[in-house]
Amino acid sequence: MKWQTLPGPASFFDSVIQLLRNGTSVIVAAPDRTALRIEDGICDLLNDDHWHVKRLIVTAQTDPLTLVTDGLYIEPDNWVQWSAERLCQELDSNLVVVLQGIEATAWETWRIFLKEFEVASRQRPSDDRPLLLVVAKGISPKHIQISGAALEVRPWIGVLGELDTLIFVDQLLRSRNKPAKHHKLIVRQISALALWDLDLATYLAAQPEAALFNAIEVLQAARTQLDKDCSLKEARWENGGSDQIDGSEMAHPFVLVDKGDPERELKRRLWTAQAAELLPLIEIRRRELLRGLGRHLVCPFNLDGYSITSLEELEIGRLAYAVQKYKLKGELRDRAELLAGCRNKLAHLTALRSDEAMDSWMYA
Repeated sequence: MKWQTLPGPASFFDSVIQLLRNGTSVIVAAPDRTALRIEDGICDLLNDDHWHVKRLIVTAQTDPLTLVTDGLYIEPDNWVQWSAERLCQELDSNLVVVLQGIEATAWETWRIFLKEFEVASRQRPSDDRPLLLVVAKGISPKHIQISGAALEVRPWIGVLGELDTLIFVDQLLRSRNKPAKHHKLIVRQISALALWDLDLATYLAAQPEAALFNAIEVLQAARTQLDKDCSLKEARWENGGSDQIDGSEMAHPFVLVDKGDPERELKRRLWTAQAAELLPLIEIRRRELLRGLGRHLVCPFNLDGYSITSLEELEIGRLAYAVQKYKLKGELRDRAELLAGCRNKLAHLTALRSDEAMDSWMYA
């Protein structure tokens, strides 16, 4: 599916488009390392809305006024008197100039130009202004701040949440194969490891399912493919090393891999995905087991001095213990012990092995 249509990005793009409709130029601040073509997503919407869009690529240390003027094929009568104000006066309404490629080293020069353009644009009615859409990458939020009644900064922070990645991975896997019984578990695990990085999610979705249970190993392999220059070493937003997921600050998994994951954060993320999916499933399987066990463990019966009047009283660990104590054999016992073992591991914050988490009895 198109990532632009995911709830988070779609909401972000809608907010940018609304600002443009209100006559406000927009600076989208994005991390330096992002494969998402944010400018493409916004431009597609602008084109659908019949705006006049002109895209310009910023190169090296080119003077902003010169770059925009030349890029729009404007020939000033007098370059000496040419300014951002004169440029703004020359431009038509309903025009959105998209500037992409602005980086930290050139930001101060562009900040001055953008402020001058903003002041000039306020001399025209809000519905008759030419507008700028700037996509600036690799600039920290505290350095990119610029105020103005006709100019706003929209940082690409916390745009992709857990739901977005879950939807993306779910649709990606479904487009390739018929969903397996453990499909939702795999979707959760990939999402928990990839977080907001959809390139990483795509890579993980192509790996053997069993590989996803060894977080460090599969992420090291992913880093070799996706971060060849090993740029993600620090958990800084501007270089793509951190972001917010549903309000929580999270380090990119490659940053944790680079540091050797000293606090076992990657394993916790894997455990969180498993616990969210499997703990409710284990309870469902426990209830199904009761129907078969009721013929063998007839209530009331004694269990270590306690009178059990209903099997419903027993959580899966105690149920497995009762099965062992009364020496039941066969599949019912095996199922009870499997579920109890998995429940015990998850309760102690330990992620399951692939053979445990994907056991057919878990999904029977």
